[in-house]
Amino acid sequence: MSGIGGMERIITDKMNYLVRHTDHEVVLLLLWHDENPLAYPLDDRVRVVRMDIPFQHKIRALFSFRKTIRKINPDITVYTWVMGAFLAAFSGWKGRSVYEAHRARTTMKHQWIVSLMERHVDAVVALTQQDANDYPHAKSIVLIPNFTSLHVEKPSDCLSKHCLSVGRLVDVKDFSRLLDIWKMVVSRRSEWHLDIVGEGPEREALQQKIERLNLSSNVTLHEATSDVLPYYTNSSIYLMTSRFEGLGIVLIEAQTCGLPIVSLDCDYGPRHIIEDGVTGRLIPYNDDNAMVGAICELIDNQDKRQQMGKAALKASQRYTPENVMNKWIVLFDEIKNL
Repeated sequence: MSGIGGMERIITDKMNYLVRHTDHEVVLLLLWHDENPLAYPLDDRVRVVRMDIPFQHKIRALFSFRKTIRKINPDITVYTWVMGAFLAAFSGWKGRSVYEAHRARTTMKHQWIVSLMERHVDAVVALTQQDANDYPHAKSIVLIPNFTSLHVEKPSDCLSKHCLSVGRLVDVKDFSRLLDIWKMVVSRRSEWHLDIVGEGPEREALQQKIERLNLSSNVTLHEATSDVLPYYTNSSIYLMTSRFEGLGIVLIEAQTCGLPIVSLDCDYGPRHIIEDGVTGRLIPYNDDNAMVGAICELIDNQDKRQQMGKAALKASQRYTPENVMNKWIVLFDEIKNL
């Protein structure tokens, strides 16, 4: 929870919503040792319990978890990673349990652990139907998307000559491929600029690639920040080249800020958010030239990108906190009565 990223942000937002709008008591249980503070502001009414287990001490984690979960004695525990739900299978705790999937099952190691978790928990919450299909043995599967808590007073007017991409600088986000694509865009539209916001192990390699491709005047790597709103509202197009996405909270944020999106049609998320030709463009995953063409088309057509931006803003209403959290509250009520 000390990392600046979409998963950490949405988990924080959900806990804050529950203590502010319902009578649920919420405890955040952190298993592993982490000296860094929480990345996002957490309501004081959320109780934080740090077990502080060194990451390599897996057996110790099991026994410490059993003791801690029995002491807290929650009605419902929501696990946001497979290891937590795996530990629950051996905890002896009899409360209700939910696994909240933030990552595509096909990308996970140790599938036997995932299978054990799937059969043990009372419900699996998936972000998309494609995710849900990966849990055929779950007792119950529920579709609940993510939401964004961004408060946008003035959406983007889509007039700036800036494109944006936000995310961790890791292999799965494939920012290296985005730089190759942007190099082709800049060869046609040299006055446009790409802003990439994020931190991660690939920062140095990406900066070196920017310099090697002579893109220093057209690309800026910005540090990760919990205040991403200005980047969205000062951009005109959002770009994504991920290898896969659970749902892509950055795409929801982009729509909430009135940005058209151009994304590769990778597995899972983008196709469930973007309506091709209406709120943005979905590009065949292996077609870089088509992505370059789609970006340039929106660069050249101000009216079109503004029209798509307005459609994206309208579509973002599906992902309001109220709409999404009502689904969670219904789920809690249902499984408490099992």
